[in-house]
Order: sequence, then structure tokens, then C-alpha cells
Amino acid sequence: MLRKNAAYISILALSASLLALPAFSATANMKLLDPDSDGTVSLAEAQAAGAKKFAELDPDRDGTLDAKEAGPVLTDFTSADPDKDGTVDKAEYAAQIEAAFKKADPDNDGTLDAAELSSPAGQKLLGLIQ
Repeated sequence: MLRKNAAYISILALSASLLALPAFSATANMKLLDPDSDGTVSLAEAQAAGAKKFAELDPDRDGTLDAKEAGPVLTDFTSADPDKDGTVDKAEYAAQIEAAFKKADPDNDGTLDAAELSSPAGQKLLGLIQ
């Protein structure tokens, strides 16, 4: 009985610690993504961060990402490649960022605050730009 209770306590402790870990910390991200320190992330700021991420994902510096380079960042590579050439170029990547930004901006004010970045749509955007 004691071993069983210890096992339950271990499982509960592990579950609680995993739930406490967000995919991305909105506060930490705000500092990185908000160079003008206005407390929000604009589409231009998201696009600038996305351009840096694109460069990181493009080790051969050919200006495009193939499915292998995009890895888990672009979960639906096919939709990110509308011209169906087997690569995602900078403009196509930027279009993905813009679409994710709009989904994360339910009030349509053109900026994302920490709460919006913490939403599932905000987390998806952060996956593209960090």
C-alpha cells in the first residue's frame, strides 16, 4: 500500500511539473520580440523575428527551405508551399507568419500582448518565429 501511494505521489508531482511548463514563456518572449518596449508585438516585429528564424533554418543559405530544413517548425509544409515547388521561400514563410499572427490577434488591433501570445494561436506563431 505504501509503495502504491508513493507511486501516485510521484505521478502527481511529475504531472504538476509538466503542466507548469508552457511551450513558450510569453514574458520572456515579449522582451525578445518587442524591441520598442511598448508591451506588444506588432506584425512588423513578428516578421523581423521570423526573418531571423528563417535564416537559422536555412543552413545552405539558398533562400529556401525544403521539408527537412523546415523540420517541425512548419507542421503543414504542403500548405506553406502554395506554388508546389517543394520549397518554402522567404515570402511564403512570411505569409505563414502573417496568417498565424492574424489568428493570434482576435481583437484585430494589429498587436499581440502577452495574453494573446500565450493563447494556442499565439504559441503557434511563436513556433514560427523563435
